[in-house]
Amino acid sequence: MISLTKQAAEQIRTAATQSGADNLGLRIAARVNDAGMLEFGMGFDEERSNDAAVDSWGVTLLINAQSKPYLDDVTIDFAEVNPGESRFVFSKASAGGSCGSGGGGGGGCGSGGCGSGGGCGSAN
Repeated sequence: MISLTKQAAEQIRTAATQSGADNLGLRIAARVNDAGMLEFGMGFDEERSNDAAVDSWGVTLLINAQSKPYLDDVTIDFAEVNPGESRFVFSKASAGGSCGSGGGGGGGCGSGGCGSGGGCGSAN
């Protein structure tokens, strides 16, 4: 199942506090776009009855049934991708690489959709 690194969890908790979303979970969405690329998105949301809820480093991750197959073995990190530029990076263990810092897209907290860029508390 999906997990966070400690650094990603710290950034998410900071973003939740700054945006007043302390009582919400972090919804993670994944889909395959028209070009066949896997895209990810995330945003603060309330838990729904059909969600899978996963706790990682004290952050509740919410995953709906459509996204669940794409999120198996995914780890979300918050890392420096270029000097002075940090963002969330989605890595799938079975893919052997990372998405979210270019090819796969990466959504921002509160973005409401997949692949919309940015990220919670990112220093773009």
